Amino acid sequence: MVVPILMAGILALGLRQESLFASVPIVGGLFIIATATDWLDGYLARKWKVVSGFGRMIDPIADKLLVAGCLIALMIVAQGNWLFMYPAVAIIFRDILVSGAREHAALTGRIMPPTKLAKWKTAFEMAAIAALIVWTIGLATLPFDDAVQAIMQTARIAGLVMLWIAAMLSVYTGSLYLRAAVAK
Repeated sequence: MVVPILMAGILALGLRQESLFASVPIVGGLFIIATATDWLDGYLARKWKVVSGFGRMIDPIADKLLVAGCLIALMIVAQGNWLFMYPAVAIIFRDILVSGAREHAALTGRIMPPTKLAKWKTAFEMAAIAALIVWTIGLATLPFDDAVQAIMQTARIAGLVMLWIAAMLSVYTGSLYLRAAVAK
């Protein structure tokens, strides 16, 4: 439910369209709530040792939907600019591939928990998306004054750097998961 609303808000802000969801508090708040509750849920589940099979399955799917939805909306806002598109496609492709690898491993009775490096990848993804949402919010601010322009540029550059780092980590960790899934 949150992902479509978040996507609509990112698109409306970035494309300067009127929408019920085109507000900074809605877009920023939903993203912060989604990432914070995801982190808190995982932290509490591990701390209290209440990890379930359903939770182990659904949590990565929810994470992937949030990331893919935001990245797709940001690619549209960026009008398919390759600086956004290549890392976003690599991340989305990796997430689909890893889901399949985990499913294959599960069919053979193996569980593939996330690695520390994959958790870093997720942290870079979320930080990149947050910075690019700030850039998108800046796009909705008219007219651009010097302060807004500086914040937008800084957020765009920081977001893209973190997005490319996340993409490189995605490709690397994806290859590790794939090898582990097909190993005997």
